[in-house]
Amino acid sequence: MSPLVEEAVDDPYEHSAWQEQLAEEATDEIDFSDRVLREGDRKGGLILELALDKLSASQLELHFVELMARDLDDYRAVDYAGRVLQEIAHRSPELGVALLSAMAPAEKELLVPSVAKGWTLSDPDGAFAWIEVAWIVEDGGYIDRALQNDLYTNAMGVLVGELRQYEQAAGVLAGLTDPELKAELTEQVAHRMVSDGPESALDRLAALDTGVFDSSVMDAVAEQWAARDGPGAADWVLENEAEMSPKGVRSIAKHLTLGAKEEALVGFHDGLGEARKRDTVASEVARLKARREPLASAEWARAIESPQSRQRAVMDALYEIGFEDFGSSVGYIDSVYELQDETRSPVVFSTLKGWLSVDVDAVAGYLGSGRANLSEGLSEELLLEMELLPQG
Repeated sequence: MSPLVEEAVDDPYEHSAWQEQLAEEATDEIDFSDRVLREGDRKGGLILELALDKLSASQLELHFVELMARDLDDYRAVDYAGRVLQEIAHRSPELGVALLSAMAPAEKELLVPSVAKGWTLSDPDGAFAWIEVAWIVEDGGYIDRALQNDLYTNAMGVLVGELRQYEQAAGVLAGLTDPELKAELTEQVAHRMVSDGPESALDRLAALDTGVFDSSVMDAVAEQWAARDGPGAADWVLENEAEMSPKGVRSIAKHLTLGAKEEALVGFHDGLGEARKRDTVASEVARLKARREPLASAEWARAIESPQSRQRAVMDALYEIGFEDFGSSVGYIDSVYELQDETRSPVVFSTLKGWLSVDVDAVAGYLGSGRANLSEGLSEELLLEMELLPQG
């Protein structure tokens, strides 16, 4: 029974009687379509949902054709037709694909996910095998890559959302070659796994024989856990650091910072064994504190061990500070870097260049004061750009 039906009908006997009555009415697809479309969205969908199980394959096809014929009269007709097509594909994937093949291109684009969902419910292996080649022409090119990716997304939603077949999902992920699609579907699977809570996700993860999406699941667990209990999640991440990616570590830093858990934040940063992950934490904290607590932000930026990572973090912090006050921007840089630090120069140059279109006088004054400490070449480049700016 679908969640919609469960919510609407508590008594199973009442549900059965209503279903029998609707199935009887549904023998006439024209009158039944009239009734479904006459009701509001919620009740119309419920009536259709209840009747589907009792309809034969031939009746389902008649209802599908009838609803598709009404798409110009009621925008909901195609949505309802898609639900019927999903049921058809669930029972007979061949018929679902045949009906889909007879449609116009625009109709195919709207309804092809229904075939993917229905087929996956009854035969996941067959559904994904079809999806892999469904939108590829004979020469191997994609007719519509985005649409095929959407099929994968819909089918994966059924596989892990309704069937809870996580190991099979891992097999699908392992066979994907498109890195962006693989990352998207991996995240989809991970979030489905943690939807019932971090502890349940860990149990599921332990039960799997594959490590295809372990890191993604661990990251998702960390993020959800941190939203509920930042310090607790931080302790858990420290215990499982080897299995965490910088993304998961960053989510802990974000929640601890926004929750003002300073002691836990420092302990989390200092407790990480990998320099890259410590830098990830310090960079995120520096960014989040830049506007409201610039001195604290600068202190975190100084804690970043990699010069390249520190430079990126400072630029991110300056972006958060914005162009409201020139002194705040250059003051932040001076709080992070020593004047003779050779990694300071690119940050100063980039900042001054950004300020040229906002306050050229402030840039000129800063250059003239000698505080910029730029090379002759970089200073001349800025002066040349000043001369090229419109006067007035």
